[in-house]
Amino acid sequence: MRGAQQPVDIAAFEGAWGSSWPDCPPVANLVRRRYAERWVRFHSLPGAKRYATSPAEHAEILRRHRALLAALLDDRPSADRTLKAITCAWSATPSPTPRDTAVTAAVPEAVHWRSDDLATEPGFHSWQHHYVSRTHLDDPALDQLLLCVADDMTDGVILTDATCAWIFHPYDGGADVFAGSVEARDRLAAAFADWLPATPSGK
Repeated sequence: MRGAQQPVDIAAFEGAWGSSWPDCPPVANLVRRRYAERWVRFHSLPGAKRYATSPAEHAEILRRHRALLAALLDDRPSADRTLKAITCAWSATPSPTPRDTAVTAAVPEAVHWRSDDLATEPGFHSWQHHYVSRTHLDDPALDQLLLCVADDMTDGVILTDATCAWIFHPYDGGADVFAGSVEARDRLAAAFADWLPATPSGK
């Protein structure tokens, strides 16, 4: 994305993740169970519409995602608006497997970071293989990745900053945000109140 990228320092990234989200795999529903007080959900289309059916609606999805990411990055200068993108592949074995073609096209330089067995029943295995790469808020290829998620072509994507201080998890219908603090979550929710779910559960 954005030309040739330097490989991510996996050891440094692992340390940052472990410091911010200790003993928690990079899986949104598991993060939500442990850090529910820092979670807020935003819808990506008016009326909680799940999938875009026009170019204008795809543009609206990207506009909302980018506005939320910009707020999380705290309006840093353009040169500092870097992100880490976590993408996934899945298998029944611990050996990393290739990601979907569309995801690989969006983030071709991702490197394997970790694999987690997410099975919940004895005797079964469900490995999620996490890859990480650098991207930038102004990189057009970021749109490609976000639209892969919006069109239900992939799942498990997480965007974060260099310190893993917060998590942005787009899904087909919106985005789950885990802010750096309860106060930061409340500020974000207030700033984008029109995009919040109408239900009391916040879903």
